[in-house]
Amino acid sequence: MKPAVGVIGGMGPDAAILFLHRVTAKTAVSTDQDHLDIELLQHCSIPDRTAYILDHSQPSPLPPILDDIRELNRRGVRVISIPCNTAHFFYDEIAAASDVPVLNMITLTAERIAATHPAGTRVGVLGTRGTVSSGLYQQAFERVGLVAVNPTEQVQVDVDAVIFDQVKANRPLDRELYLSILRRTLAEHADVAVIGCTELSVPEHQFAHDFDSVDALEVLAEETILQAGAQLRTDAPRA
Repeated sequence: MKPAVGVIGGMGPDAAILFLHRVTAKTAVSTDQDHLDIELLQHCSIPDRTAYILDHSQPSPLPPILDDIRELNRRGVRVISIPCNTAHFFYDEIAAASDVPVLNMITLTAERIAATHPAGTRVGVLGTRGTVSSGLYQQAFERVGLVAVNPTEQVQVDVDAVIFDQVKANRPLDRELYLSILRRTLAEHADVAVIGCTELSVPEHQFAHDFDSVDALEVLAEETILQAGAQLRTDAPRA
């Protein structure tokens, strides 16, 4: 069998399912057999990443993530993707534990925005409090000449509501609330918004809009396809 893509999911479940959907939708194929083989470890029991980042007395998600890394290596995957922005707080430890490449969605997304926007572009960071407070995107943007703009407290409150009260809680999504987050982010001195939480990728794909946004999950899906040796489909639908 051909080498597979390894995916560590469950952070959260909907995000991992959307990621698999985007990988499938964006791979150029003619038959079932042309699609990538994927080894998904959907361990929803991995402790909350934001809770640990904000309070190190909480259970750490790193040990079970490293267990999954070792298991995927044992299965002989070619490359590993983790569709969870906040989990990249632990990227150095995760990458060091793997014999195969672990894609860094934060770095890849920063490079994508830098390739399509001029130097000095102000990027509104939309993600969990863990991701925002960790400075993951801020550091990645600085390395490629972009400027990070953190959300106001009210925008972050609303982002938290979409992530935790709607997507993670498996409850209906509020279209107007999500679009309002994008609208206010781009009105508050940002030129483009980065969808820096894979839970936010769920409404990002469900609700059509004209705001300038770059979805980190979409970037990771495309790079996963390429790193696994497949070709991108250029006419893939948005959702």
